[in-house]
Amino acid sequence: MRRLFALLVLLVLAGVGLYYWKSRPAGETPQQALSALGGKLRGAKTAGEVKAALELNRNLEPYSIDVDVADGVVALRGEVPREDFKAEATRLVAAVPGVRDVRNELTVNPALPPPPEGGRTLGENFDDKALEAKVKLAFSLNKGLDGTKLSVRAYRREVTVGGAVETPEQHQLALKLAGETTDVLTVNDEIALRGQAAAPPAPAAASPAAAPGDRAQAIRRALAANRSLAAYDIQVRPEANRLIVSGRVKTAAEKDLAGLLARDAAGVPVDNALEVRP
Repeated sequence: MRRLFALLVLLVLAGVGLYYWKSRPAGETPQQALSALGGKLRGAKTAGEVKAALELNRNLEPYSIDVDVADGVVALRGEVPREDFKAEATRLVAAVPGVRDVRNELTVNPALPPPPEGGRTLGENFDDKALEAKVKLAFSLNKGLDGTKLSVRAYRREVTVGGAVETPEQHQLALKLAGETTDVLTVNDEIALRGQAAAPPAPAAASPAAAPGDRAQAIRRALAANRSLAAYDIQVRPEANRLIVSGRVKTAAEKDLAGLLARDAAGVPVDNALEVRP
């Protein structure tokens, strides 16, 4: 991702430089033109980095924020729904290299919709695509999967493998390789043997007729078996006709993962009341 971003910035700077060189005022010396060009290039580079920083932030990415840069001073204009989001934009931009000061002219508009729950930032999308590529590469480097047509989808380090294979051995091999790939937390199985329906999910869920206490116990087992969640003190309790998962985790991704595991283990919807506290 860093190399791609650096290449894009380089291309933009080259295009800007060519434009300003050709359009410099008559009578301007090459030294003056180069000095002015250097300032504009630095401003364009800083503006690009500021925009990237904003797009990589889950709270700010959904909103249209204009960025202007002059001599290292960044002006922000647009609307955000909350005052703390405005303050977050100042803190985020001030930390970007090359920024001397931030003039935050963002307007707080409470009528704007909040960031989508569970939405992904630009960085998370890149991470998912990179993880998909790693799993596919692991498949391509194993001759036991030659001739298979496998698909890979990733969402916050949870990988779903689909497609078709010829033999049960290939089926198990694909799941094993995906599970052993670096950064993969869990693997969902949607692989089908050719000529058969897609494989059913692993039989980890409680039966539909199971009592709430049994479903709660199934959730506890699933959470304890996950290496990312086992260290947390996560409580599971039945309440009326609901199952509630509560406690604290450090990231939103861990909260989402716990909710997915709990739902799959119980076989019914689960209330995810986990708190995220870094």
